[in-house]
Amino acid sequence: MAKQTGILPFTGKLGNLIGYRRNGSYFVRSMPEEVRQTTATRQSSRNFGIASRTGKLIRQAITPQLSIGRDGTLVNRLNKALIQGRLQQLEGFRFNRHTGVDKFFSRLPVLSSGGALMIPAQTWPPSTAGDKLEISVIAVRINPVTRQITGSHTATLLADLDQPFNGAALEATTPGKGTLLVTLQARIFNGTIPTLNRRFMAADIIAVVLPAIKQKSRKGNRLAGVKQVSPYHLHTGNNVQVTTNSTPDQVHLYSGSSPTFRPVPGHSGADAPPPIAILF
Repeated sequence: MAKQTGILPFTGKLGNLIGYRRNGSYFVRSMPEEVRQTTATRQSSRNFGIASRTGKLIRQAITPQLSIGRDGTLVNRLNKALIQGRLQQLEGFRFNRHTGVDKFFSRLPVLSSGGALMIPAQTWPPSTAGDKLEISVIAVRINPVTRQITGSHTATLLADLDQPFNGAALEATTPGKGTLLVTLQARIFNGTIPTLNRRFMAADIIAVVLPAIKQKSRKGNRLAGVKQVSPYHLHTGNNVQVTTNSTPDQVHLYSGSSPTFRPVPGHSGADAPPPIAILF
């Protein structure tokens, strides 16, 4: 391995040389004359290829909708997470490695069995970075086999940090077929200006829902029962501004008694309801 010192560094193959970048610097190495692969190395290579393609699809689906800036370690961290486990194990993955969404809530948002992100009523933790908290839920569907993004939905609200919060519900699903990935983003605003400090912005994958599996019954072929996602109605609330890229009846604010919650994966919860419904 040698460091590139020329004016125009390169990556990829150039004759019998391979150029690559690591930690902001460019290096070069020569290609081996002969490559001998065992069964294990061939399997490892296939796993890496699958993880790289799936990671690219996830980044294409989610990162264009994020507002937290670029993390230079994202590609490697996401590929590593996919190599080490299945898609379901992405729950809790941080797009910003420096901060998680749990920093911004005294009571964590949870997913309901109906497919909504429920934000409990609470008093916000004090912040020295601003006076408002932007909360966004980004729901996407992907098909890793066909490498397609089959659905996308975002909804956002802006809450005053110096006022009591009465709670809200944001839609956390999207029509279409494929695996559903739900990402929660939070960042601090000072008036109308968003923070640029990476310690005050976060985006985590909080749920991964695989498509329902067709099952055969003894009486013939039919689909297993699938729960329907209920519509959500818009109501007025205090100190909250809501925006969404879907129709107005897909977001509502709630007041009164709290709904049944499912803790965000990776966090403890004493009153956990039944598991989230499997959705197409």
